[in-house]
Amino acid sequence: MKKVLLILFIPFLNFYAQDIHRCGTDYVVQKALQNNPDARKNIEELEAFTQQWIAEHANEKSDKALLITIPVVVHIVYNTAAENLSDARIQSQIDVLNQDFRRLNADASNTPSAFQSVAADVEIEFCLANVDPNGQPTTGITRTSTSVTSFDINTDNIKFTSQGGKDAWPSNKYLNIWVGDISGGILGYATPPGTFPANQDGVVINYKYFGTSAYGAQSPYNKGRTATHEVGHWLNLKHIWGDDGTSCSGTDNVSDTPNQAGENYGCPTYPKTDACSPSAPGVMFMNYMDYVDDACMNLFTAGQKARMHAAINGYRSSLFNSNGCSGNGGGGGGGGGSGTCDTLSNWTAGDTEVLYPVQSPGSGYVGGHNSYNDKAKAERFSNVGTNKQVTKIFYKFGHASGYNSSSTVAAALWNEIGGAPGTELTSVNMPVQTIASHVSSNQFTLLTLPSPVSVGNNFYAGIKLTYSGSLTVALYTSTDGDQTPPTAWEQFSNNTWKRFDDSQSWGLDVSLAVFPVVCDASLGTENIAGMNEVTLYPNPTDGIINLILPQSATYDLLIYDVMGRLIISKTIVNEGEFAHSLDLSGQKNGIYFIEIRQGNTTTSKKIIVSQ
Repeated sequence: MKKVLLILFIPFLNFYAQDIHRCGTDYVVQKALQNNPDARKNIEELEAFTQQWIAEHANEKSDKALLITIPVVVHIVYNTAAENLSDARIQSQIDVLNQDFRRLNADASNTPSAFQSVAADVEIEFCLANVDPNGQPTTGITRTSTSVTSFDINTDNIKFTSQGGKDAWPSNKYLNIWVGDISGGILGYATPPGTFPANQDGVVINYKYFGTSAYGAQSPYNKGRTATHEVGHWLNLKHIWGDDGTSCSGTDNVSDTPNQAGENYGCPTYPKTDACSPSAPGVMFMNYMDYVDDACMNLFTAGQKARMHAAINGYRSSLFNSNGCSGNGGGGGGGGGSGTCDTLSNWTAGDTEVLYPVQSPGSGYVGGHNSYNDKAKAERFSNVGTNKQVTKIFYKFGHASGYNSSSTVAAALWNEIGGAPGTELTSVNMPVQTIASHVSSNQFTLLTLPSPVSVGNNFYAGIKLTYSGSLTVALYTSTDGDQTPPTAWEQFSNNTWKRFDDSQSWGLDVSLAVFPVVCDASLGTENIAGMNEVTLYPNPTDGIINLILPQSATYDLLIYDVMGRLIISKTIVNEGEFAHSLDLSGQKNGIYFIEIRQGNTTTSKKIIVSQ
């Protein structure tokens, strides 16, 4: 214990002794441990979760890992013109992050042969956000002119507008990177998961070392590796020597990085040994989590990748639900489109359509009319944002019988009260005869609301049922809702609402084939074009995705990966509301962007492939 306490105080005493300090993350973490009684417990719980997650996923193949694209917002906080970095320099840094984390870096070949077998494609990518927290288009860059000439790691003032910096965007949806003049010769620092408040969570980089030398980054930290190093910390990597530096007892909790006594500087000659790894191949000084010059860094390991994926699937799992890169083209791929409307879906990878009949002694269908005289079926949509309106609703019915020319069911919307469907917002009748024709031709039924209906952050869309003779209509459901909590609801004959997984309901974790079109209220009815009503499901997909194009027209489809590379190009002649199948099963897991062009109009949608 005495040794640990000594280690805690050393950074405080000597932090400013060096002209250049490669990383301030240890410093801010130790400071948090002193100032926040819960910080140590949080770190211990994080480590326990990390080790458990890694153990549970140890036998998974790497191609089963979901490639996630992290939306990034770069906050440029400048006092001089030199500190107001160009868009091109910022993009060069994003490019470096993508290259380093995907092991696409040109210097990957410099990894010694002894370490090649553990060098890993981390399968994490980054894009400058193109949708801001208010759902508006953005470049993913904020610029703040300040009277502060340099920012202090002790106060973290670069992260607060009131202190001359810039307030964070929601850290559960974005990686915040602050760039400015950092005092004390510090290159950068980061907040590991679970140790800091949300409004301080992110990465700070000294402007001199952000981006690459082609745009003015200063040698020898001019290849963008300061950000690679700090984002590693943000994803729960420790320094490769284990942040001890006084003996061989320090550990980074990664089994495939050699034991190491302390940090390395400059550009050592391989092999380099020390007291902890006294024989070849020696220490892995070329790891991104050491302190060597940028030109001598070139790898993350498989063990480090596992830790980062544990962070993504645990403390940073909300990033999976971020729409920060869902706007126009994303990641350099595609472009165009307003991004002001979207078709919502709760269907995900592996989901298929199914009609669940009511089991004996009842009759009818779980997703529609049945002998229990259920009055309504509804699908819950959450976290859709503010100032949103529903303009249309797509339905996929799987059964329609016992109808006549006057038979109807009603499309409906409800708000949320107490975590369940509440007040009915609208109800519009749909002819069952039309629904039946769509069932027989495997088409979608599209209901256009008479006028847009304002909805809250959480709302419900579905159908209201009336019973006349033997009329029976049923919606398809997914085989597995994949949502927590599940999203399908029903209203009993006594007006009580229950989720489908409730023991008094069907005990099913499913989603209903209901896809509302949601637009920004500021758009105005006259500006809502058909291209905004494109539907993709399931999304995420396990390879095959259904594309619904509401207009009879010719469409050009361009699919890009997150690096902006064109993957698929095809033309579709659409003759109705049929679903066209797109096969992405030959692609790697990850995020893709589909650009859809019709005439002079273009829109873009995000697709997640998870096989």
